Parts: sequence; structure tokens; C-alpha cells
Amino acid sequence: MAEEKHGYWKHTKIKSDKFVVGYYYARECKCSICGSISMYENRKCSFCGAIMDQKEPKD
Repeated sequence: MAEEKHGYWKHTKIKSDKFVVGYYYARECKCSICGSISMYENRKCSFCGAIMDQKEPKD
């Protein structure tokens, strides 16, 4: 039986003077396991099958 991988979706901050906080988040997100880009946060990565049940670490 294959070992299950667990990960999280990585969100990219983009600096912008147009927003009060000085940044906004890009629409797409990356899988923390395989690095593939997805337009949606799904429960599983469509590319590597990782279960997305972890929290993204704080900066």
C-alpha cells in the first residue's frame, strides 16, 4: 500500500500600493508537495494526490 502524502496549499503574496495592507494574494495556489499550480483549493492535489489537511506555516 502506498504511503499517503499530506500537504497544504501555498499562496503567493503580491506587493501592491493599491491595497491598504500593501499586498494581495494571487488567484492560483501551489501544492507544498509537488509544486504544481492549481486554480482551486481542493481536498487533494490533482497532480500528486496529496491530502491537503495541513496548515501553511506563518511567514
